[in-house]
Amino acid sequence: MSDTNTFGLSIIADRYALAFMDLAQRQDMFDKFDSDLALVKETVAVNKDLKDFVEHPLIQASDKKEVIDKIFREHVSVYTLNLIKLLIDKNRLHILAILADHYKALLNKKRNISTAQIITAIEIDEETKNRVKEKLQKVFSKTIEVETSIDKEIIAGMIVKVGDKIIDGSIKTKFENMKKQVV
Repeated sequence: MSDTNTFGLSIIADRYALAFMDLAQRQDMFDKFDSDLALVKETVAVNKDLKDFVEHPLIQASDKKEVIDKIFREHVSVYTLNLIKLLIDKNRLHILAILADHYKALLNKKRNISTAQIITAIEIDEETKNRVKEKLQKVFSKTIEVETSIDKEIIAGMIVKVGDKIIDGSIKTKFENMKKQVV
């Protein structure tokens, strides 16, 4: 998928997410909608047969909606179910994951929450995560949610990304900077 196409899908998904956020405000269901979207996104992502079925262009929308209804009716709100059915009718179910991410971002912005991505060479313990989280909350004056990942190429140290800010304390970067100074 090209960057232009991804950007276009992002704009469309953002419109749906904004409308769904407005409905969440009116219904006072911010968290329910967030958990609903996360559940549907994850379920479709991990179930290849379901994903192939709902994205297949030759399967009728009514059949897709019937299957979606049977799978999710007991687990998500009627509003979320209607959103999914609308996406099916508009042949836009493929933007569901992007829509869920946009909704989460809008909700986090509303609640003054940022996500920090902590990248390390090895797994870090909960105490270290919490210390980094506390420091970031002080620096950014926001509630911080932490996501971690491992990249063995950074050798040691960590890289922390919060929004468009990057704090690079990796050994790899320090070596590269030393190499530039020597050469």
